[in-house]
Amino acid sequence: MKNIKMNWLIIMLLFLAILAGCSNEEAAAPEEQADDTVQEQPEAETAIENRGDEEEEEPAENDMPEAAVHNVEEMVKEKGKYIPNEITEQQREELQRELEVAPDGMTGEEAYSLAVSLFAANIEEAATIINETDPVIKIDSATPEDEIDIPESETVNVAILLDASGSMAGEVSGGQKMELAKSAIQKYAADLPEGSNIMLRVYGHEGTGTDADKAMSCASNEVVYDLSGYNEQKFRASLDQFAPAGWTPLAGAIEAAEADLNEQKGENVRNVVYVVSDGIETCDGDPVAAAASLSGSDIQAEVNIIGFDVDNEGQKQLEEVAKAGNGQYKSVYSESELNEYLKQEYSRLYWEWLAWSNDRIFDILAQSNDIHFDMLAANNDVSFLSLASKNEMHALHYDLKELEKFKDEEAVDVYLDLIDTRYETVRNHFRQEVDRKDTIRKEIKEKLETEVRETREEKGEEYSP
Repeated sequence: MKNIKMNWLIIMLLFLAILAGCSNEEAAAPEEQADDTVQEQPEAETAIENRGDEEEEEPAENDMPEAAVHNVEEMVKEKGKYIPNEITEQQREELQRELEVAPDGMTGEEAYSLAVSLFAANIEEAATIINETDPVIKIDSATPEDEIDIPESETVNVAILLDASGSMAGEVSGGQKMELAKSAIQKYAADLPEGSNIMLRVYGHEGTGTDADKAMSCASNEVVYDLSGYNEQKFRASLDQFAPAGWTPLAGAIEAAEADLNEQKGENVRNVVYVVSDGIETCDGDPVAAAASLSGSDIQAEVNIIGFDVDNEGQKQLEEVAKAGNGQYKSVYSESELNEYLKQEYSRLYWEWLAWSNDRIFDILAQSNDIHFDMLAANNDVSFLSLASKNEMHALHYDLKELEKFKDEEAVDVYLDLIDTRYETVRNHFRQEVDRKDTIRKEIKEKLETEVRETREEKGEEYSP
């Protein structure tokens, strides 16, 4: 019995020893865990530090310049990096890389500014043409836009220099040369259209053909009818107050005519001189030099010579005078020839009026077409380029959505609205400007053409043979 008790005691001691060993191992485990945690701590701190570095390296906020929406002047200055409809495959790849690095979470306005920087159309040249085109058609002289200056009807000044030397008392077919000349001049003056002016100067009508009277006769050079509209009674009276008398101061008469017409200058003033003479200069003057001076002056008068029953020597000199005076020489030997020549001169004015009107009608049409087609081409360029830009920007929003660059769907809608607004603003602005200027062009063209045609009809009827 005693042995049995001893055995149980030993077994119990062994059991207690085993339990104590297990307890010690469980108590040691937490300490080992703590040691492990302490060893891993530096790695956790490093992770936190790295996370801080990553936050510092994040891209800064989008600082892209804000693109214009309603300011056309600013839109014209904006030019994208790529040309719409002309972008190459290489550029497409470059564009894709730019979109990939674009900021995330963009608003519609930010995405719009990005699209403008990439695809804004270069419309500056076309816009400049539209803005700077002057719709005012000008003929003869510059015309301000606010006051259409219709060219004035041409004023014709006819200066007749009549030789009253003694030789004009000679007879030709039809009667005395002087009387026939007076009659033809009277008829010519009466037929001039309203608005024309006529002047009559006579020379050599004093003294006689003798040497004793030469000085007096060569100094006789007088206006008997001042430059003005035709008055039948006064003009006839001026013709009746002199008769053939002395020498022939032709050069002096032409020089005096230059002084008579000195104030008659301008784009719409035409001066015509007719010298009616039956002989050469006999007062030692130089009619060729006098005619050249008159024609070359600001007066720009043409000097025409009507040689009435002139001999060969006289014709040669008078032809030189007409040539120097930028005019023409015509020989007449009878009443009928003199009248026919003056009638032809009268008819010449009619054809010149016709040419005047035709030149201006063609000029008006040419200017009108130039203005119209220049603006039309420029406006087409603006519309085409702006539409191509709009299409590229619209297509761009698919790429931005795929890359999740938009903040939300509302940003997408704002982006698309801004693109459409930009296109409509530019197109409407320049279309309205072209329409405004085209209206001015049409009104001026119609007014000028009407005025020229009315003037042509009026003058043409008056000068009609």
